[in-house]
Amino acid sequence: MISEENCIYKQCDGSGLIWVKDHKENTEFMKECPCKAVKALENKLLGARLPEEFKDVTLNSFEIDVYDQDISKERAANAKRASKNYVLKFDMMREQGKGLYFHSHEKGSGKTRLAASILKAIIKMHDKPDSPMKILYSSTADLIGEIKKTFDGESKVKSSDIIEAVKTADLAILDDIGVEKVSDWVEETFTRILDYRLQNKKPTIFTSNLSIDELDLKYPEGRISSRIEKMTFPIRMPDEKIRSKKAKQENDLLLQSLYE
Repeated sequence: MISEENCIYKQCDGSGLIWVKDHKENTEFMKECPCKAVKALENKLLGARLPEEFKDVTLNSFEIDVYDQDISKERAANAKRASKNYVLKFDMMREQGKGLYFHSHEKGSGKTRLAASILKAIIKMHDKPDSPMKILYSSTADLIGEIKKTFDGESKVKSSDIIEAVKTADLAILDDIGVEKVSDWVEETFTRILDYRLQNKKPTIFTSNLSIDELDLKYPEGRISSRIEKMTFPIRMPDEKIRSKKAKQENDLLLQSLYE
C-alpha cells in the first residue's frame, strides 16, 4: 500500500511521482506530483541556501581584531559572546520562541556572518536524526521575489506554500530586513509570517541595517517592529565595514602567490 503521509497533497508516496493507469487507453505512466515543486522550493530556502562566502564560517573563527575601532571591537566581542550563549542555550530559547536581532547601520559589518555561524552551530549541536529541525535561511528581498514569481500563473508553487514554509520553520534566519521595497502587501505578508512565528514560539534570527525602532521608518504601521521586539533580543553590531577589508586581504594573499 502506498503511503501518502509524506505528500502535502496526499497524491503520491513522497517521491514526487504519481503512477497513473489509463484504463481507457490501457496504458500506465508516471507523472509529477505538485508536491515535487513545493519540496524543491523548500530545499532551496533551507540552510543550504546560505551564500557561498558563509558556508565555512564558525563562531570560533569570528575575528574581533579585524575591526579597527575600540568600540567596534567591544561590540563584536559582545555579539560573539551572545551568539555562543544563544547556541548553548538554544533549547531554552526555542522553548520561549526567542531569537536575535543583529543590527548596525553599516553594510558588511559581520551581521550575516554571525547569523550564518549560529545556524551551522545549532544544526551541529541540536539537530537530531530522529526529529530533524526545519531550518530556513533567506534574505527578505529574495523571499518577496520568490512569492511574487508565483503571481504569473505559470509557477507550480503557490504563494501560500512559500509563506507556510517560512511560518512553520523551526528556526528561520531572515537576512537584511528593511532592505526590500516595502508596500502595503509586503508589510501585510511579513505581519502574517511574524504573527504565526510569535504565537507559536518559533525562534527567528534577523539581520538589518536598522534598529528595531527604525523599522517604523520602513513599516509605518508599526506592526513589524512591535512583533520583532517581542520575538528577539537586539544585538548591536559594529558600525564598521569589514567585508571589503577581508576581501582585500584575500586578494593580497592571492596576488602574493603569483610572485612566489
